[in-house]
Amino acid sequence: MQKMEQQPQQQNQLTVQNSGSLSFSSQMSKEDEEMSRSALSTFRAKEEEIEKKKMEVREKVQAQLGRVEEETKRLAMIREVLRTSINLYISAILLISFF
Repeated sequence: MQKMEQQPQQQNQLTVQNSGSLSFSSQMSKEDEEMSRSALSTFRAKEEEIEKKKMEVREKVQAQLGRVEEETKRLAMIREVLRTSINLYISAILLISFF
């Protein structure tokens, strides 16, 4: 009796083949198959969720980079205006000091 109970357990255990790789016994119970399908389905759903989050983050980063580029251009224009203003101010001081 005990020998018959051990037989189904042995069929579902991992076995080491001569090549060194691991494989499952070819006979799985319907319950085991359903659990495997469920686990695979859950895994795929998590993968899809991760991919969706990655895309959302990528879009947010791209939007942020666009805003940074715009601000960089605006700051470059302000710097140029300030440089021109300083040069005009210095020129005006030099002209005044000549007279």
